[in-house]
Amino acid sequence: MPTAGNAPSCAPAEAIRLEGVSCLRGPVLALDGVSLAVPAGAFVSILGPSGCGKSTLLGVVAGHIAPAAGRVLLGGAEAKALAPEARGIGMVFQNLALFPHLSAIDNVAFGPRARGAGAAEALGRARAMLARVGIGGDEAARRPDGLSGGQRQRVALARALVTRPAALLLDEPLSGLDTHLRSQMLELVLRLHKETGIATLMVTHDPAEAMAHGDILAVMNRGKVVESGPPRRLYEAPRSEFTAGFLGPANIVDAAVAGLPGSGRVLVRPEHLEINPSGAAFSRPMVVARLEYHGHEMLATLADGPLRWVARGRGFPPVGTAVVAGASRVHPLETGGSP
Repeated sequence: MPTAGNAPSCAPAEAIRLEGVSCLRGPVLALDGVSLAVPAGAFVSILGPSGCGKSTLLGVVAGHIAPAAGRVLLGGAEAKALAPEARGIGMVFQNLALFPHLSAIDNVAFGPRARGAGAAEALGRARAMLARVGIGGDEAARRPDGLSGGQRQRVALARALVTRPAALLLDEPLSGLDTHLRSQMLELVLRLHKETGIATLMVTHDPAEAMAHGDILAVMNRGKVVESGPPRRLYEAPRSEFTAGFLGPANIVDAAVAGLPGSGRVLVRPEHLEINPSGAAFSRPMVVARLEYHGHEMLATLADGPLRWVARGRGFPPVGTAVVAGASRVHPLETGGSP
């Protein structure tokens, strides 16, 4: 796939690699020795709390932010000397950053024109890419303030892709959309990713979204990548207590205090905690203390002396009912805290 300017071509194995990258934003260490590999064609979700360094990581890859230490490799080549426009990177910002005085088609044509394409070619490529994201006719002639939120998202995505980048960076581009429109836009992003094969990094604050759609999930906290790997592995068998708790409801207890097998801190996911279990690693008397209805499932809080367990499923007995509960899966955690 061609890239813009003098950007390095994408190597077969990796599109992006960060090695020990640290970055200061004022007095704050925004990135602290971050290492991360993005295979060619992969969709990588970057997840973490506000202020953990997610957007800074994208800024370093794009060349908008200079790291204080470490290396950024694009297609296997050092990118330190490359200006942002020469890196072959497409980016959709959280605020979209569309030019307010230009029409949708002129916004999208801006990139090809800046890279030397003639007016007719730039407009033709812009029109084709807008059609690909579902924008055409009168909508293409409107300025951003005449478009809906979802339409502006599509224009921003088209602008990022029209230059045929080697990698695409998405900085929480769907955060301002309602649930239904967010789902539609995410499906569009995933479809375009599948069609183009462009390596994509998407920053999100939604654990369910990150786990459902990423080939690789990188969990960040306090400027570090706490863990990265396949989403299912991070959810079911995380190394750290931070990852276990951040990815969804979790029973994290001290094994000795809870009387569970093993030692140290352990994880029991709510869906693995059952009423009247068979073949359980542990079971004990508990009382149903609270029930929360979530449509397709219920969350039950079970009282076990001073401990409170969360179970996920359906068909729980009423609050106040004495039950026997247990789990067949207990996962040991390697580290108790977060970095």
